[in-house]
Amino acid sequence: MTTLKAILDLPSFSTIQVLNKQADLSREVYTIEISETPDVAVYLPKHTLLLTTAMAFKDDPKKLCAFIQSLNDLPVAGLGIKLGRFISKLDEEVIAFADKLNFPLLQIPSTVGLGRISHQLLSYVWDQQTDKLYYALDIQKKFSNLMIKGADLKILISHLGTILKRPVMMVNPFTEIIAESKHFQQHLSLANYDHQQLIPHLKKIQDTNKESTFLFEIDKDNKLLVSVFPIKINAYFPYLLVIFKADQIPYPFSQFAIEQANTVLLHTLYKNLKIRESKLQLRETFFSQLTKKTNQNEKTVMNWLDYGKDYGLIQSTNYKIIIVHFENSEWNTISNELETDQYHLTYEWLEKQLANHFEGALLFPIKDSIHYGILLQEPEYKLKNKLCLIHRQLQEKLPIALHFSIGNEVNDINSIYFSYQEALATCKTVMNTDSLEIVHYYQTKGFNQLIEHTPLAQVEHFCITTLKKLAYPISEMDKELRKTLKVYLESQCDITLTAKLLFIHRNTVKYRIVKCEEIYKTPINDPTLSLKLRLALELSDDTTLN
Repeated sequence: MTTLKAILDLPSFSTIQVLNKQADLSREVYTIEISETPDVAVYLPKHTLLLTTAMAFKDDPKKLCAFIQSLNDLPVAGLGIKLGRFISKLDEEVIAFADKLNFPLLQIPSTVGLGRISHQLLSYVWDQQTDKLYYALDIQKKFSNLMIKGADLKILISHLGTILKRPVMMVNPFTEIIAESKHFQQHLSLANYDHQQLIPHLKKIQDTNKESTFLFEIDKDNKLLVSVFPIKINAYFPYLLVIFKADQIPYPFSQFAIEQANTVLLHTLYKNLKIRESKLQLRETFFSQLTKKTNQNEKTVMNWLDYGKDYGLIQSTNYKIIIVHFENSEWNTISNELETDQYHLTYEWLEKQLANHFEGALLFPIKDSIHYGILLQEPEYKLKNKLCLIHRQLQEKLPIALHFSIGNEVNDINSIYFSYQEALATCKTVMNTDSLEIVHYYQTKGFNQLIEHTPLAQVEHFCITTLKKLAYPISEMDKELRKTLKVYLESQCDITLTAKLLFIHRNTVKYRIVKCEEIYKTPINDPTLSLKLRLALELSDDTTLN
């Protein structure tokens, strides 16, 4: 915008004099108004240059000081007074008061009518604004053409830096630089600056989501004015357009022109987001089919490797599924814009971090949920440490907490379903607890968990038909036979070891095993029988059934 200094430096306005030494001539002028009304400040737009004869304040300097205070509070650009007709000279008290506020007091020549000077000033201000408007629209047109031709963010930021003749960069919601102008390579002072020192300023602006300007110290001898403009593709975590040396932007580039460039950058980011969402839908469908339970004949290895090559699927003997879920989240519900932002940004973060920490790891959205699935295709020996590091680094960037639920490793593509189901069961268990752990492993089920949904009558029937009278023995002899049989099977049918464990003679063990074989009419070491006997002995144990 046009400043008072720019106006006063023009030869056509050289007759206008500044009356006070501490006047802030960097104030912007948006429009010109003429008024003699004492309470005009109530009706004036901001950044007005007010022209007057001050007839209402003749012989009343205190009232004029109060008037100046009301104008400064608005604020206005300054007060131009035509001296001579009603006030021949301003009182020193008025000038001192204006100096205290750095408020510009201007003297309009008595030979020039206020209407005429007002028209001249307004014409100049409007011409400047018109030039800047046309320039801003031209910038928008050029940037839009670049976007339509497929220019990426790096090209757009480089082009903006060239137009501004100032260093420009764009940072993502993680405060990472994703594009910067060539100035950062050409100027040594900028090439060596520490981006980490800039991050606290950027985080503060992200939190407020409002444009801001601050002084940034590159080194002890070099400070630059930096302007930051949020680009709000995300409601809570904006991208940031950062302009260095913002106080030196050349004419006719204006705030409006920057806003037009910002709009094109926003559209480019939005286009990128929609392209990403389209690709994620394809990945979601593939992962849903990969983890779906089907007949083995329907899942040939060659078909899956061919189908999945575009997604990074490779032949391996080490597949493992990890489900990534948010802390305190439901399985399939996004309830607000914050969770939407978290969902998209977490995928972007995980995608980068998996590439950095894992070999051949693939990331997929999980259908009908707000969670993600990771497919590991290589053995990982420090898995927990790596996942905790990813969680911690994300929390340092954004207020997002993750949990990782891990299924067991499987050795072929057709078995990925089982690893997924284990990770899914672990995830749902964690979501129903208040666990402070970040990484959760699937706990293999024992006999109790395997039969917990089987009717007790069916379990008892299996035990009785398999063990006969030894299922639930009554006599002391049958109890001893059951005990010996159990230890004998657990000792891999080793008579000597069984005798040692039971503190009885070897011949006693032989005798009891023979008696058992008479009951089952089959050798105890028969593979099929021994398996059924061991299972039935476990299921008919009092502690198991209780």
